[in-house]
Amino acid sequence: MKIELLQATPNPEIFIGQMAGICYGKETTDNETCIKRAAHCVEKGHLSTLRFAHATFRVSGISRVCSHQLVRSKHLDFLQRSQRYCNDSKASIVEPKFDNDQQVGDFHYAISKSFEMYRNLIESGMKKEDARLILPQCTTTELIVVGNFQAWLDFINLRDTKEAQWEIRAVAQEIKTQLSSIAPNVFKS
Repeated sequence: MKIELLQATPNPEIFIGQMAGICYGKETTDNETCIKRAAHCVEKGHLSTLRFAHATFRVSGISRVCSHQLVRSKHLDFLQRSQRYCNDSKASIVEPKFDNDQQVGDFHYAISKSFEMYRNLIESGMKKEDARLILPQCTTTELIVVGNFQAWLDFINLRDTKEAQWEIRAVAQEIKTQLSSIAPNVFKS
């Protein structure tokens, strides 16, 4: 798994504080006041102010299963690597957590057969868009994900929990770490 912050609103907490000042009739360009105001908005649940800051991430090396959980975040926007147009015959996979050697063997056997059948179908003339139906859900994928800070906070709050599946939880934790480095008062570690 690799998570890369591609782009973010410059000085996001200052900008959030400036925009929130409009709500309170107290506009200011003082950086310290703006940062305190942004933190106050988060503490008081005035989260709509977070919509003025955005971040874009490249998320790669995650399974299709994980991507399906990610795209359920309806306030984020996505571009995903296409299995319709891309040949995934040499794609990597994300392995689950195994309990014993039998599971390891069974899993790897099924995966190798799936990729073998995928290659055979394409070589026999089937379109990739149809052959992809046999690919395992552990096949890795890549997405570009963009959202405002309110949407990112919502995603993190839903997916950075012990109840979340381990892979999507790891994605949420890494995104939170990277966002907290540019907006520590919004994304508290």
